[in-house]
Amino acid sequence: MSSGEGARSWERFYRSHVGKANDPNAKPIRAFKDRHYLRREFAELMPPAIRADPKAHTPPLDPTALPPPDVDSPNHKVVLELGCGVGNSAFPMMRANHDMFVHACDCSETAVANLMASPEYDERRCEAFVADLAAGASPLSHRIADGTCDAVTGVFFFSALDAKTFGAVAAECERVLKPGGCVLFRDYCLDDVKNKNGEGSGDESDGRGFEPGKKIGDGTYVRPDGTLAVFLDEARVEASFREAGLNGKCRVVTHEVVNRKLDVRITRSFVQGRFEKSART
Repeated sequence: MSSGEGARSWERFYRSHVGKANDPNAKPIRAFKDRHYLRREFAELMPPAIRADPKAHTPPLDPTALPPPDVDSPNHKVVLELGCGVGNSAFPMMRANHDMFVHACDCSETAVANLMASPEYDERRCEAFVADLAAGASPLSHRIADGTCDAVTGVFFFSALDAKTFGAVAAECERVLKPGGCVLFRDYCLDDVKNKNGEGSGDESDGRGFEPGKKIGDGTYVRPDGTLAVFLDEARVEASFREAGLNGKCRVVTHEVVNRKLDVRITRSFVQGRFEKSART
């Protein structure tokens, strides 16, 4: 699947959830739930109060009432969010850390427009833009300078890439990270029940299940909407980041999805890891 085909498929996906194009009455996209669990899983991006109590209530951002991020604060973080979608990862993280700045990019114009239309969007703490990360070398060089990010987050993003593109994006992560910065990674696991059942679509947080996908390789599917779903193992992920100069480890984490209407419980498996750029300049 070429980068252009992948980007077009994701654009169609988001358009199918937003209603008619240019409809002024179109509702915000609710394809996925907010990933509040990232406050726990990506704790190093959070201030001490949130690390101590990840489930503490964090109200929606109010740009009119909040000061800009304090760049001198010990909590200040510059984060690149890969495949930001409509902000299901970015907004929960920014609500929990008001001194965070997020570069939020996605290949879908519809997704980015929806994110920017949110009343929580604040240009002082978030820059959202369209970028196809599968297109060429250093696709973000015009936006993000070398060595300027504390972290790159990839949540159910790398599973949309083939092996070659995975490596290229990992190299781009290494470029934008500061020495000692890291990639924080969470994605579909090769041992997940949905891969074993020959299915490949959806988000672990919504509990709706997956649509059948067409298998085109080991753990690799094309969904009916044309998007790619790759179920990953720890060794492959670690090797891809290591080749890009980022060292770290993966672990398998599990999450139980409950569909009370159907009285079904499914244990999902995910690959989660942290990959750091050498602190040596």
